[in-house]
Amino acid sequence: MATLADRLRGLFRYRVGKYDSTHIANEVGLYPMTKSGSTINEVSSLSISTVYACVYKIASTVASLGLEVYVKNNNEVNPANMHPAYELVKSKPNAVQTAYEFWETIVASAVVYGMGYAVIERDERGNAINLNYIHFNDVDLKEVKGERVYDVKDLGIVRPENMLEIANLFRMSPIRLHRENLGLAKSAQDFGAEYFGQSGNMTGVLSTDQPLKNEQIDVIQKNWASSAGQAGTKLMPFGFKYQRISISPDEAQFIETRKFQAEEICRIFSVPPSLVQLPSQTTYNNVEQQNLMFARHTIVPWTQRIEQEIDRKLIPGYDKPAVYSRFSLNDLQRGDMAARASYFTSMLQAGVLSINEVRANEELNPVDGGDVHTVQVNQIALDRLGAYSDNVANNNTETNGAGE
Repeated sequence: MATLADRLRGLFRYRVGKYDSTHIANEVGLYPMTKSGSTINEVSSLSISTVYACVYKIASTVASLGLEVYVKNNNEVNPANMHPAYELVKSKPNAVQTAYEFWETIVASAVVYGMGYAVIERDERGNAINLNYIHFNDVDLKEVKGERVYDVKDLGIVRPENMLEIANLFRMSPIRLHRENLGLAKSAQDFGAEYFGQSGNMTGVLSTDQPLKNEQIDVIQKNWASSAGQAGTKLMPFGFKYQRISISPDEAQFIETRKFQAEEICRIFSVPPSLVQLPSQTTYNNVEQQNLMFARHTIVPWTQRIEQEIDRKLIPGYDKPAVYSRFSLNDLQRGDMAARASYFTSMLQAGVLSINEVRANEELNPVDGGDVHTVQVNQIALDRLGAYSDNVANNNTETNGAGE
């Protein structure tokens, strides 16, 4: 027979989702979760503006990067646009989502909940044909006969090879790991909302030396409470004294607390404060370095997680290692035109890229003769560099002979 705890788990399953059964009262908001008195979970934490901004910044940045499947043949690398995984990861993961929305959603889930899931739907030949995002709360990790499987709501058991997983550090939610930190930020936010909701009036007590009947106390308390939420001068009842018992925002260091907690949240998610519009010591000279730090230390780890999971589960073993997925991190520099111009100029002068390859990066059509690679010596073609060198050597020899 099901115990009371079992019935409670079933009752709150769809509201709570993943939970610690010992904290079920906290999960549904019956008791505060943190010492600060705020109830913090993955959903409520998004009402803290800095949490939302950090999650959005990471998820939207990853989703905006170009993701393609490539095939390497000898030294030549080309998009594998005929591979079954190509369209899935680049443009159409399923029938209802664009690639941008899909990757933004699954990365946001991984950032907030610690895991992002998508069920891989395959055809009769085993090729992946759909990536269907599954909410974290709808997936239960189980062990069946020593094998890890996933119990998915409305789908049943899903084997590991058919579940695309994007994992955060330790597969744990940073919201739950840093619940006390976020609770302090939420309490400071609620304090400000309550203070301004009372028109800036401070909590206090009315006292008098005169004995009062219960009816008199009720009338005075009611009249005082009704005027407390209104701006303007308050009339003190005769013989009464008002004593404030709450502290002012200045005394509570309200602004300083909110600013410090916002910076703490940025540390949790490894996002520079300037990228979520927080006041900082950022100047025009170092903003590029902050963007580079964000790309290198925050975005690159996420892209590598995704690339390795795609290669592991969407690309068959017989296609490896020739076929692989890769994000284009060049998109992180797209907004800095001066840096892009300098980069492409260096690549052209060194003969690494041709004019048409540069134009392709900028989504421009090729031009006639633009496939020739040149070097800085008069920008001559690489296939003529040997003849040019021989010609220079012959000229030098003739000049030296004439001098003798």
